Amino acid sequence: MYDVTREALHAMTEAATPGRPLGAIDEAHRRVYDAAGFGHARMAACGYGLGATYRPNWMDVPPMLYAGNAMPARPGMVLFLHAILVDAPANLAMSLGYTVVITDTGREVLTRHPLDYHVCKG
Repeated sequence: MYDVTREALHAMTEAATPGRPLGAIDEAHRRVYDAAGFGHARMAACGYGLGATYRPNWMDVPPMLYAGNAMPARPGMVLFLHAILVDAPANLAMSLGYTVVITDTGREVLTRHPLDYHVCKG
């Protein structure tokens, strides 16, 4: 689950390109998970825009990152990309994510933490 989630996040990052629809990010997410046999465990969206809001809300709407969203990515947009799997019958889950800013030529990953896999034992 970790390997395919990391692959999905990388595909999503590559799809976060100025001028392309925001829906392309989720389509990349779905493509990777579905090809790996995890279509049943993925979420229906894979991120959202970050910004200032004045109502009690933890994300700006729009833009949500879901398949079919035709809103183009524009330089200066700040997006949180998340790749999440939840396989409830197997009692397993995996999630990776980070923040990117759309630039004039692509995107810049703002999060500096590595995507390493760590096992925490209680």
